[in-house]
Amino acid sequence: MTYKDMFDEIDLSHKFRKLKKEIKKLKEENEKDKKTIDILTTDNDIKDYEIKILKEKIKKLKEK
Repeated sequence: MTYKDMFDEIDLSHKFRKLKKEIKKLKEENEKDKKTIDILTTDNDIKDYEIKILKEKIKKLKEK
């Protein structure tokens, strides 16, 4: 193995570590985003349910 090959290998090793860290960071961000989406979806479902209940109350009041 020549010196050039050794330096290339070291450089690739550093790049590989950096990319692994970046992948890990992106996976963590992805998980956070999934949790946020789940929370927002749940909140939206609750609001939809509340709207439905209020519409039913309005309908009953109009019938009286």
